[in-house]
Amino acid sequence: MPDRSSSPPTRRVVDIVSLLAGADAPISTAGIAEQLGIARATASAILSELTTAGWAVRDPTRGYIIGPALAGLPTAALPHDVGDLLAELAARTGYGATFSRIEPDRLTVLDVRHGVDRVVPGIPVGHRVPLQFPAGAGVMPWRPAREQNIWLRTATEDDDQHNACALLALVRERGIAVFRPRADDAGLVDLLADLLSAVGSELLRPQLRTRTLRQLAALTARPFTRAELDSDEILPLSYLAAPVFDANGTAAYEVQLGPLRAATTRIERDDFIEATRATARDLTAALADNRRHR
Repeated sequence: MPDRSSSPPTRRVVDIVSLLAGADAPISTAGIAEQLGIARATASAILSELTTAGWAVRDPTRGYIIGPALAGLPTAALPHDVGDLLAELAARTGYGATFSRIEPDRLTVLDVRHGVDRVVPGIPVGHRVPLQFPAGAGVMPWRPAREQNIWLRTATEDDDQHNACALLALVRERGIAVFRPRADDAGLVDLLADLLSAVGSELLRPQLRTRTLRQLAALTARPFTRAELDSDEILPLSYLAAPVFDANGTAAYEVQLGPLRAATTRIERDDFIEATRATARDLTAALADNRRHR
């Protein structure tokens, strides 16, 4: 099957990191190459770079495990089903999906799966962003009141403060946060996303990549209102985020889907909403089942 990623070499790095992060035992170079369907020489070269960066460690059995540079990421405790379910969401919708951990001060991307119609532009595994409005909106209604209040204060503009308060109630009611570009920005969002995908964000200088991602995030950060969610109008759609609960019942994770489309019908939006919520439910069940079998 052909690799549909906008950057196959980067995709292979992500796949190896994801594989190591989800493994409960060291994996040999040959084992990694076989599981991912890549050449052993390719796997060996990537593992060498990951080891140098501290992202992977070669243990005495000559297998590889996740390295100390990523030890703070909680991916090692995640079941293998997480990646499979995320890939199913991307395949079902055609758009990129991510799975993130939400902590009191930050959002950390734990897994990324690209879609046929749209990759996830510029968002690698391990990418972290401050937990400021609207990041984390999909879980915030189920977080402690103190965290909610801190989060609400990060919405600095008057319109955003009003939207943030309304959003908490709407997300709790609908079980999902849905965002759109600001009124006149739909075309620019489409252009930026296409450029990032075509160029390959790994080719951009870090500062330029950061500025571009921040601009894209700002342009796509207007939450849907209740009236817009129920509207039959054709509307732009940026991304969706639904809560995923850990085995203790805490809204600790978020699954995000990024269509980044300039126009969608209500039927299309409802399909995206249902697909994202269904994946969130399946991920919650996978986390609970993982704990029972540990």
